Amino acid sequence: MTDYIYSLSLASQTKGFLFSLGFGFLMGAVYDIFRIVRIGISRGKKLQIVLDILYCILLAFLTFIFFITINEGEIRIYLLLGEAVGFMAYGLSLGVIVIAFAETFIGWIKAGFKLIFKPIRKLLWKIKQFLNKGNKRNKKLKNKWKILLKPNKHLLYNLFVKKGNPVNKNLDEKEV
Repeated sequence: MTDYIYSLSLASQTKGFLFSLGFGFLMGAVYDIFRIVRIGISRGKKLQIVLDILYCILLAFLTFIFFITINEGEIRIYLLLGEAVGFMAYGLSLGVIVIAFAETFIGWIKAGFKLIFKPIRKLLWKIKQFLNKGNKRNKKLKNKWKILLKPNKHLLYNLFVKKGNPVNKNLDEKEV
């Protein structure tokens, strides 16, 4: 009789499959955390791509650690299928409830923030309008002062003295 050193018993295979079901279920919950973050922050495509890539990297690393821990690093199809079935079981059962609750809760939070910050936004808008009006007024005054402060040779009264000016009577006699 030949002894196979690397053969696994049916009990250890069943145990590994059940662990992979639980691991897949857990990975579904982790994915929901990423989805909740995406719902809370934004629904943009760029964020979705970044979060999905981060999730895939995390999933690959954790699956690698899982295979090392459970099956001594050997990749078995039934373990991968167990992960997939566990992930789908979470997504079709508890995941639907969690996401529905999260969307409702996040909607309430956003509505609360809008309610709180709406008066602040109005006040900031009024301040901005006031400052813009002030800037327009300042531009008008600046242009007016530019016109009034243009150099004028007739304003140089200290060099040119007019005859009969009562302020400069003693200069009238010394005219050039």
